[in-house]
Amino acid sequence: MISKRSLIITALLALAVSFSAVADKPIYKWKDSQGNIKYTQSKPPRGTDYETIYQRTSTATKAQSENSQADSAEANDSLDDVIAKQNKQKDVVAQKNAEIARKNCTIAKNNLEVLQSRTRVQVEENGQRRMLTDQERADKLEKAKANVDKFCNQ
Repeated sequence: MISKRSLIITALLALAVSFSAVADKPIYKWKDSQGNIKYTQSKPPRGTDYETIYQRTSTATKAQSENSQADSAEANDSLDDVIAKQNKQKDVVAQKNAEIARKNCTIAKNNLEVLQSRTRVQVEENGQRRMLTDQERADKLEKAKANVDKFCNQ
């Protein structure tokens, strides 16, 4: 009589052989009549466009595995370098943005001071100088206050 152990070993061997046999077969990718993408190990119906996909099996040796690990470590170092450069660029951009914000704040404060301290404000439009009306001055004053809030209170 066959023991349980030998039966289990036989079943595992048969399973391993069936997996390796399945891995060697191509897979077919095609669309059915409703437009659904199908993946099968049997060819699709005649007249159907399909793509053949071959599965790869690993035959890596220990040396190849070690080389792969070394390549992976180099890739990680390279990624670290890229990330460090990106962080440095990000810091430079943040510094430039802070400087621009300071300049915008200074301009906004100067505009507000001029509009608050003078009752008559002269502007130049299209090469012509003219005085702002009281309504225009009031509108520009509100806009100047909004700009101070926007650029100085960040």
